[in-house]
Amino acid sequence: MIKRQRLYTVLASGTAVILMTAGLLYMNNRGLPAIEVAAYLEATTEAIPAETETLKYLADTSQGVPGMQLVAEDQGLALYYNEETTEIAVRDGASGEIWYSNPKERTQDGLASAYEKEVLSSQLNISFRDAIGTLENFPNFSTSITNKQFVAANVDGGIRITYTLGDTSLGIDALPRLISKQRLEEKVLLKLDATAARYASARYYPTKDNPDVLERLDGQISKQLVLNKMLDAFETAGYTADDLAYDNQENGVEGGGVSDKPSFVIPVEYRLDQGSLVVIVPLSQVEESGQYRIRNMDLLAYFGAADTRGEGYMFVPDGSGSLIHLNNGKVKEEQYVQRVYGADPNDNSLSRPQVSESAHMPVFGLKNGEHAWFAVIEKGDGMASISADIGGRQNSYNHVHATFSLRGEDELEMYTSQKMQEIQLLSEEPYRGDIQVRYHFLHGEDASYSGMARLYQQQLVDGGVLKPLEEQTELPFYVSVLGAVDQKASFLGVPYRTTLAMTTYEQAARMAAKLQQEGVSRVQMRYQGWFGGGFSHHTPTQVKLDREVGSRSELQELSAQLQQSGGTLFPDVAFQRIYHDDSRFAPSSDAARFVTKETAELYPYSPALNRMDQSKDSYYLLSAAKLPYVVGEFAETISKLELSGLSLRDLGQVLASDYRDSRVIHRETTKNIVKEQLGKLQQEYPSMMLSSANAYAWGYAEHVVDVPQGSSWFNITDEQVPFYEMVIHGYMNYAASPLNTTGDQDLRKQLLRSLELGAAPHFQWTHEPSSRLKLTNYDSAYATAYEDWINDAVVLYKEANEVLKGLGNQQMTGHERIQEGVVRVTYSGGTTILVNYTDDRVTVDGVSVGKMDYAVEGVSQ
Repeated sequence: MIKRQRLYTVLASGTAVILMTAGLLYMNNRGLPAIEVAAYLEATTEAIPAETETLKYLADTSQGVPGMQLVAEDQGLALYYNEETTEIAVRDGASGEIWYSNPKERTQDGLASAYEKEVLSSQLNISFRDAIGTLENFPNFSTSITNKQFVAANVDGGIRITYTLGDTSLGIDALPRLISKQRLEEKVLLKLDATAARYASARYYPTKDNPDVLERLDGQISKQLVLNKMLDAFETAGYTADDLAYDNQENGVEGGGVSDKPSFVIPVEYRLDQGSLVVIVPLSQVEESGQYRIRNMDLLAYFGAADTRGEGYMFVPDGSGSLIHLNNGKVKEEQYVQRVYGADPNDNSLSRPQVSESAHMPVFGLKNGEHAWFAVIEKGDGMASISADIGGRQNSYNHVHATFSLRGEDELEMYTSQKMQEIQLLSEEPYRGDIQVRYHFLHGEDASYSGMARLYQQQLVDGGVLKPLEEQTELPFYVSVLGAVDQKASFLGVPYRTTLAMTTYEQAARMAAKLQQEGVSRVQMRYQGWFGGGFSHHTPTQVKLDREVGSRSELQELSAQLQQSGGTLFPDVAFQRIYHDDSRFAPSSDAARFVTKETAELYPYSPALNRMDQSKDSYYLLSAAKLPYVVGEFAETISKLELSGLSLRDLGQVLASDYRDSRVIHRETTKNIVKEQLGKLQQEYPSMMLSSANAYAWGYAEHVVDVPQGSSWFNITDEQVPFYEMVIHGYMNYAASPLNTTGDQDLRKQLLRSLELGAAPHFQWTHEPSSRLKLTNYDSAYATAYEDWINDAVVLYKEANEVLKGLGNQQMTGHERIQEGVVRVTYSGGTTILVNYTDDRVTVDGVSVGKMDYAVEGVSQ
């Protein structure tokens, strides 16, 4: 009887395991609900006409542009077109400056090779791969313009040019491989003179199976001289593409009439709109041939390029912003290339390129003398990279432009015997939305990076993205509190995970009380690690509070305490990185996929190894198709906690693609999905905090932390500028990375940097000693014990607050580098701050500033 009971127990246990396994398998296959991603694709619906009328020009009463004709005018700008070279030029009536799509004197460039001159003469340059991954480039000058393979048409406010790049001729396949004897006579031979007829007839021979059907003698015709004569003969006879299609169909020839050479059809539109030039490439109307797939597209690489006589700089969006001086002589350094919004994390390569600041803004520009142009990528920015190079390397022109990646690319390692071969793979489905770049033109005092920042800011204000802050009497104080973290432990040799409390709610409340006691009341507290197992929390479709840091009531009491003193609690959550393979997340269904179709599982980056560190815990990238569901479930659950703030760790800074066969999501589509989720969360939490926010997320944040406070200092660059801060100042509160965890912990220097950036102080603190984080995934927080920092933090805050407290709702209208180590910042209310980073006293316009000090002039309101 006892044995039978044991048997029943074993059977019941086995059944439970089977049911649990079946449930997990079901979840693994079903996954989280997904959205229809096609709804987030922005694409033009206007079709390109198959035939167009003759391009019509406008009567030009101005001085015009030599060799070009006027096609559009708008708000003082005039658009011109060269019908031989397809160049365009924009004449700015206010300044008289003319900006060309291609350098005027490029053919006389003694430094440029023949190929470089083709690139200098091109408006497009595409790179593409064939079926085995071979990479080729097609500049549209040599592959389209010189062969007159383009057609121009009028569009509203401008012109559209449709290019056919590549050799579209059929070659030998323009001649039928099989043709009946009767049709050869009727369609070709009877329409030629006797000599030509004999020549053509001799190149066809009766087939063995049917003497009335003739076969092309490829052995003879493949010779170029013979082929040319045969093509001329058939053309003279009036043999058409319809005739070829008929003969191929009649004799069962498949694939005839289609060239096997690479060719592409790409339309480009130039329109004048609201005093600027808008360039559009409707990718939904791009055509590819056969096995050839476009990888990248350079658009107007030499627009407004500056030659060796140019004086000024190129602006690039590296970090907070960076300048490359024209003709700086750094010809041995690598050119600047940086992906907008950072690299796509959906990359299965273990190795990583050098660590650098991200490019958070889709902007670039060039200043030459008293004139400048500034470009904003309005569509397609999620797939864009910014490139810039100086004159003197491959040619004589300084230039900066955008490159667009139409497909994802990855390496596939193939092992054969004892050899390993790397094959470059492109995703099959390209991005089909629009590319749109807007070019603005500046002159005089506006022709500077400060003028570019003011212009970009105004564009965002006009678009409803930036909204002015209310007047502020105190500067915010930001503190990122590390609550709970997960750590490895073991029991009797069996490893398991536990949650370690570094700062409880009660301890965080004591921190806030101490700050308030010292006169720091406007505390903005980002609390990281409070649910789902600590900082690296579970899938946020549920919010289970970590009891190690406190109860629900203690969390709410902390929030209320901060509010009463003028601050806010911002509980932190990550949506796009999934740190655990738990029951609510099925990697095979819910994670993004690499181009190689593997599940996107990644590891933290190790600067020491220059690669992902597989000794650390891995994480998954959530597919953007599943993001709306996860955000919706989280929002519904957290609303019950009745909190006033929310911190988004990755939703404003991470853009990942997904190359699942059944649902390809490019980064531009992901951007549109992310923006929608930010909008939904903002409705519930108007006071949201974002980390390292990219430009598309600015409109949803009241607070931004970890803003870039400098550039990557690439060798080719010359200066770093606070362009990012100049755009957002007066429209949101912000702070750079925590002062106590940066590489430079000189707090005096950090204070000066905060004053230059207009940024509030920011610290990362734990109540427990940071030594407790040793040998965990969080050992980077090595100097966070708040008792070691709070006194210095209060002193630094009070000094910064005295300078910046009345400037929070003002615009930072100007920034200039007076000399190395000395900068001046100007605000819209008239206040100027002169910052001296040097070890010597300096005097600027009668204002004397001591070493490592600053001076404030004007009235701070």
